[in-house]
Amino acid sequence: MHYKRWSLFLLILLSCVAFPSAQAEEASPQAVTVSWERTNVQTTEGINVWLKVVVNGALSDESLSLNLRYQTFNGTAIAGTDYSPTTGTGNAFTITGLRRYALINIGILQNAVAEPYETFQVELRSENANVAVAGPARVTIGINRSRLFSPVVGQLQPCINVGEPANNASTTAGFIALAGGWCQGDFIGEVPSNFDYYQFKLAVGGKVTIQLENITPDQHDFNLYLYYRDGNGQFQPYVQSGNPGQSAELLSNIPIAANTTYLINIIWAAKTGDKTPIYRFSAQYQP
Repeated sequence: MHYKRWSLFLLILLSCVAFPSAQAEEASPQAVTVSWERTNVQTTEGINVWLKVVVNGALSDESLSLNLRYQTFNGTAIAGTDYSPTTGTGNAFTITGLRRYALINIGILQNAVAEPYETFQVELRSENANVAVAGPARVTIGINRSRLFSPVVGQLQPCINVGEPANNASTTAGFIALAGGWCQGDFIGEVPSNFDYYQFKLAVGGKVTIQLENITPDQHDFNLYLYYRDGNGQFQPYVQSGNPGQSAELLSNIPIAANTTYLINIIWAAKTGDKTPIYRFSAQYQP
């Protein structure tokens, strides 16, 4: 009986003692890395290439300050003869703020010598001690022998299925042939800040010039943008027309890559009257 009373006393005493609770293990923050979007890129003589560096692991609201560098290395392609090389230990660039990618332009030269398929490499390096390069550090660029051919075949009219409401969304945007013909659009029944979308895609790289003319410049203002589709199927901003006036916008000799979908974005930026907001635009390919 005495033993039972003593056991009961110990149980009561232990129940009154506060034991420290286990600390929840804090999750380690995910390391930020950078990488090439693609590690194998194809082009032809005279057609520059755009390489994309992407940021991995950063939080959506995390402000970055990344110092990076890229450097070219000869393969069978020779610097200064087949492509424009970097200088010294490479070219520096940054990715800052909430931006999550950077575009690098590599010049591809055209010469009079008939050459076979050639390659060279571009190496990506991080100058931040806590930021590593994920995956292969080098991208291989292949240069095919130059051949001339028409980038637009089979469809002669410049605009295909570009009417309302198809042009109100990027997923249903109609195609425009890069033949220099004019397409007309409007924002009837819409409100300022609305968009119209048109897309194009070619099997060969080159350059494109896009013109936008405002048919009602006294009362409306339109802005012109060009986007490209990335490796994840998302459209990313590429270039914007810098004309501050309302009469016309121009994107001149913009480099475009082969087999890449581009999206022309026309925005109704401002309204100052009741006239119907009407515009026309054209896109012209140059090899």
